[in-house]
Amino acid sequence: MLPTALPRTLLLLGLLLAGATCALRSESEAVLVVRHGGTYTGRYHSTSSRQACIRIATTEPVVLENCELRGPGLLIDAREGGAHLTIRNCRGIGELPTTDNQASGRFLELNEGVRLLAEDNYLEHTSGLLVYRWQGDGSATQTITIRGNRARNIDGRYRNGGGAKVSFLQLNEVHGVERIDIGWNEVINEPDQSMVEDNINLHNSSGTASSPLLVHDNFIQGAYPVPATSPKFTGSGITTDGDASSGLTTTAYVDAYRNTVVSTCNAAMNIAAGHHNYFHNNHLVTSGLLPDGRRLTATYAGTAIFNAYEKPASVFYANRMHRNTIGFVSWGRQHPSANRHDLSTDACSPCTDTRHLPGPITLQTEQQARLRWQAQRQTWRTSRLE
Repeated sequence: MLPTALPRTLLLLGLLLAGATCALRSESEAVLVVRHGGTYTGRYHSTSSRQACIRIATTEPVVLENCELRGPGLLIDAREGGAHLTIRNCRGIGELPTTDNQASGRFLELNEGVRLLAEDNYLEHTSGLLVYRWQGDGSATQTITIRGNRARNIDGRYRNGGGAKVSFLQLNEVHGVERIDIGWNEVINEPDQSMVEDNINLHNSSGTASSPLLVHDNFIQGAYPVPATSPKFTGSGITTDGDASSGLTTTAYVDAYRNTVVSTCNAAMNIAAGHHNYFHNNHLVTSGLLPDGRRLTATYAGTAIFNAYEKPASVFYANRMHRNTIGFVSWGRQHPSANRHDLSTDACSPCTDTRHLPGPITLQTEQQARLRWQAQRQTWRTSRLE
């Protein structure tokens, strides 16, 4: 595709050409290889799980804006290192994988990046976003911002059955980066139309004491096994994760607040690794029911703080949960009342000032939580335009 700095007639010609599937030199070549900085727009369609729609092959600043990306494989490939990338108002649609034992590709996979701003994008039936390691210095122009995106049906299913553990967003081995901001994203997963593990998974990733990694004001609905009524599931809405053996490389300094998490099996939010992680003022609601009234059997507890990897006190410590509002149905359990398990009874002693929603917790309660968040999001969007 052509940078917008070129004459308008050439840009329009590039847009017309981008609407078709391009002939590729090799099975692994991307539809578009970006070798120079600039702003790129257009429609890009791959037909193979082995072919990305766009590959970033430059360390110059690149803006992908108003793009439509479709395909069974990786939509945006930024794995070569040093990417300085903005993705804005793009639409990414995953298609049925063309290879067995492989999920639909991610909307974005970025390794060793310098800048990532992903805002106001829409993604559907993809494996979400993965950010692996980081080269940026954490300044305002060299950090990670993932803001105002909408996702439908994060999908790790294979075409031949089974699937992979995928997330709307995973940060993996992103250590000590300041000014990370993950906010105002909307993620909705439908039962038996999606396959997600933790919707937001922070794996061996951290902010700093003076600039925590912010996860705020997101709406997450749905985290289910396949089929949705199965009794076992290990995912969640938001989780700190990671098996690092050092306090410097574990998940740390995460500040997660004002998130709304609805209808998740296993858990809504967990601190399962790291230190100095603080979850507060979140709204967590699960009715234990599918839209057609069938019971979910894989719900466990709304939230917990537990040392999942059995790390020493130098790695897992100083984690807190405070003033979260919770109504989490877990059939047969009783905390704080029948068929509820708002706080994991064996793993939430540091959870303080919890506001337990009055029962019964119903599908309508979940809908009310979504309407409440939508009103807040509209206020935020209006403030951006002022």
